[in-house]
Amino acid sequence: MRRIEQLIPDKKDMQILYWLDVNGRMSYSEIGKRIKLSKQLVKYRIERLEKERFIKGYFTMIDSGRLGFTTFRVYLKFRGVTPEKKNQIINYCKNLSSVWAVIVEAGKWDLALGISVREIYDFYEVWDDLLKCFLPAIHDYAVNIYSPIYHYDKKYLIDNPKQYSVRILGGRGKIELDNADFIILGLLSNNARVSLLDISEKIKMTPEAAGRRIRQLEKRGVIQGYRAMINLSKLGYEFYKVEFKLNSYDKIEHIISYCQNKPKIYQVDRTIGGSTLDVEFHVKNLQELYMLIEEFDKTFPQTVESFEYLTVLSEEKTTYMPKL
Repeated sequence: MRRIEQLIPDKKDMQILYWLDVNGRMSYSEIGKRIKLSKQLVKYRIERLEKERFIKGYFTMIDSGRLGFTTFRVYLKFRGVTPEKKNQIINYCKNLSSVWAVIVEAGKWDLALGISVREIYDFYEVWDDLLKCFLPAIHDYAVNIYSPIYHYDKKYLIDNPKQYSVRILGGRGKIELDNADFIILGLLSNNARVSLLDISEKIKMTPEAAGRRIRQLEKRGVIQGYRAMINLSKLGYEFYKVEFKLNSYDKIEHIISYCQNKPKIYQVDRTIGGSTLDVEFHVKNLQELYMLIEEFDKTFPQTVESFEYLTVLSEEKTTYMPKL
């Protein structure tokens, strides 16, 4: 039997991954123009990256705050659970309609959940059921409110990116949408590359009308972007979240601007009730993470009181769209 060689992404593959991170709905032709490959070759390479699980899917970044939702972050630390019990808890959380993110971690916490609800009572119902089912397995927990979250492009995938974007989730008020808008958002949340034809059939409009609807959702800030879900571990990267406790809030906007321009920083979270600032890094190893934290500390002297890092092991669910 002939041995199938493992795919090692080359420079063109990395460029494709970068542009799909910038815009997961970008067409084969658009990508081809940017990286100087034919449409057919881009399509072949993307299908190969998908088959080899370098790309695990495509998701749409939806600002649920614009839909009238409040987003809670829940951290859980388990107590003496077996792998089977841990998987049971993870699967339970993945099946909850209000849970849009399920992240497996190592360190201070074992599991992180993103939960979006319209009312505080809705959150209490989810929380109450979770504790009824699994409290004996939970050693500790923490609950915060996200507001807002800053997402940055994976600039480290290519050399000298010519452009990059910032996607902001949360921190803005509710707007009114109709049923067709919600159907569109539901379809895009499951697959950011779903075709306009498929969308138009679901909302019983022409593809042109569906396209106009999507552009309006983008313009109004409901849709913040489209991204490929890239398998970092296959590219040799590790995912860390660092919780910074700051002793001064004066430079917070400068800190966020600084993070935006650092290639290895993927996301910054501002929360109510958590640490002062959470920063998410994609790095080659722990040593590189500490070098970046040291650089951060030198750039903003006497600002960081303490920090604690978590290792992100896997993203079990990411949709950004609670079911309505």
